Amino acid sequence: MAKQRYYVSVSASMVGTEPSLTDQLTVLATEEERNHLLALLNQEQKNIEKTYLRAQIPYKSADHDKATNRYNDNMVEIYRYLYKIGTLETKRHIAYMDILQELRTPDYHHHGYDNLGHNNSRS
Repeated sequence: MAKQRYYVSVSASMVGTEPSLTDQLTVLATEEERNHLLALLNQEQKNIEKTYLRAQIPYKSADHDKATNRYNDNMVEIYRYLYKIGTLETKRHIAYMDILQELRTPDYHHHGYDNLGHNNSRS
């Protein structure tokens, strides 16, 4: 399948074929990869709604909230996937954000990490 250039705004949960004025990252993706990314962004919107509901309860701490944990985990998964299919500029930006542990720790062994291109050998 041929890859196409897409412009992704994580904050707006949008994937487009034309650049926009919003914050965006550029990826090269097949239709299947684009659909997977859209599914991740859609899940993130659902997680945002759940964390918003929890935020309305003043006595409930967010640091032990399952909805907040799902939100955080999914956000990292989105950036991990963007890193995988992103352009060199996108990869540099995500590395600069310093949110992916596998980019900080050379001996990190996350499932599928060998596909990121940094650690192709497993011990």
